[in-house]
Amino acid sequence: MTTTLIFDVANVLVDWDPFRALSGELPEDQVSEFFDSEVFWELNARCDAGMPIAEAVVEMDDQAPHLAPAYRLYIEHFARTVSGPIHGTADVIRELLAAGVPCFGLSNWAKENFNVARRANPVIDELADVIVSGEVGLAKPDPEIFRYALQRFGSDAATTVMIDDMQRNLDSAAEVGLPTILFTSAEQLRADLVRLQVL
Repeated sequence: MTTTLIFDVANVLVDWDPFRALSGELPEDQVSEFFDSEVFWELNARCDAGMPIAEAVVEMDDQAPHLAPAYRLYIEHFARTVSGPIHGTADVIRELLAAGVPCFGLSNWAKENFNVARRANPVIDELADVIVSGEVGLAKPDPEIFRYALQRFGSDAATTVMIDDMQRNLDSAAEVGLPTILFTSAEQLRADLVRLQVL
């Protein structure tokens, strides 16, 4: 029986696309080069896991100085990466909360700019608690962040469902014993929750 739900944030609660930060700021070939860079994604993952963005800028200067100006633009225009809420998810969460189902958040996000997500979908602040990876120094798909979440939320793995749009994160959650739902839309989520008799 499901008693608790944990929601990812990016592309579950808010519409996040990193390309928006540089769209119109640089020629398309430079934007593609930047986002094709392993350095960018490595630094992004390290910021999700707690590295300050200021340190990431220094790392970019050292590792890929030709991409450093684009990285600074990306940080400057980060708010553009979030266009707004994912349609319908807040309605599902509010229905769950009204039914007394505990709902939490677990997001891979740098600590300095999670306010962008909070502004984009106020339902985030209606969750009982939200773990921001950059604040706790752990990030998905590391199984430790799911163990930490269960302890912090006071939840049992067997009755706690992790909802995420990334299969690799769900695979890691499953290793810790959590049932999972792969998110594709609010309509699909509602159908899955009805199937599990949560709604």
